[in-house]
Amino acid sequence: MEINKTKQITSLIINNKYSLTGKDKVINYNNDNDIRLEIKSLSAIRKISNWEEIKTIEDYFPSLKILNIAGNINYLELLGTKKSKEYASYLKEIIKESLGLITSYHTDIFPIRRKCYQQLNNVKLADQILEIPRYNHAGITGRTSIIKGYNFLTMKKHLRSNLTCLNPNNVLVEVDFKSCEPFFYLKSNMFDLDDVRDVYTWISENYNVNIKSREKFKRGILSMLYGANEYTISKVMQINLKTVKKIKKDLKINLLSERLNEEFDRNKFILNYYGRPITSNNNLVNYWIQSSAVDFCSLAFYDFFKSNKLKPCFFIHDSMTFEVKKERLEVIQNIKQIKDPRSNISIPVEFNVLSK
Repeated sequence: MEINKTKQITSLIINNKYSLTGKDKVINYNNDNDIRLEIKSLSAIRKISNWEEIKTIEDYFPSLKILNIAGNINYLELLGTKKSKEYASYLKEIIKESLGLITSYHTDIFPIRRKCYQQLNNVKLADQILEIPRYNHAGITGRTSIIKGYNFLTMKKHLRSNLTCLNPNNVLVEVDFKSCEPFFYLKSNMFDLDDVRDVYTWISENYNVNIKSREKFKRGILSMLYGANEYTISKVMQINLKTVKKIKKDLKINLLSERLNEEFDRNKFILNYYGRPITSNNNLVNYWIQSSAVDFCSLAFYDFFKSNKLKPCFFIHDSMTFEVKKERLEVIQNIKQIKDPRSNISIPVEFNVLSK
């Protein structure tokens, strides 16, 4: 089902801030892969996996910072034998632990995901040009946060409709995946939904369920995916417990839960669909689906705006707002679904014109 693959690196460069001699050092590994990594990159991999970053010598011994010594430092002489051995032991163990995290996600997927967020364009609110946001990709579920620039994630919905392009010949359009997480879960499990635009209607029709409240039915399905109690789901969806059990079994949710728990017990982390390590087991199915869906959106949006020569402006979870020439608006709006070329999964979309 997954498209990830564990990777072994060819060599690891220990940068001078991590080297007791104060000079870069290279550790070579006997394998056929052509993957050369700096320890700073290995530390970044730990960070997006929600593990503590690898400490430099000065981070490990903070008292060294007050010396304010410039240039390369021979830490062996400065620290002495005992402390040098302590740091060397720490570095050896943390490198060994970290190498197990490296998958094709870090070499093939994450670089594309980052590109998706690095080519953003300004928009205006009234006469004010808003600062381009900078996104943080660390987080258990893989969902991004904005750490610098204008925070579109907290922007009121009614204000978004007042946003405009800097170029008066263009318009701002928001594209949003419909029911992204349940669609991705089902399609990644090979359910045939190619002609389906409403996943909740599809489920209700398959199980002869009369939807009394669409909002409650939707909340019940999402709760089912994220491990809620079956009795609670039944109450929320307003359907009998037997039907809930059948839907849950047919959608293979328990099988995913069992597999992920076994994987976590074995490795102390799981990999999402694309190979991103998840190092918390608070709710493995929830984390697997959410993080996989975030990666899907990034890859699909990147391919979408590159293929259609659009200008991305900002992202809000499952949606992207982009700039398009007015004469091309109708053509873009006729697109029914967007595909991630890596997984070959496509999910229906809907467009909302923010400015004309």
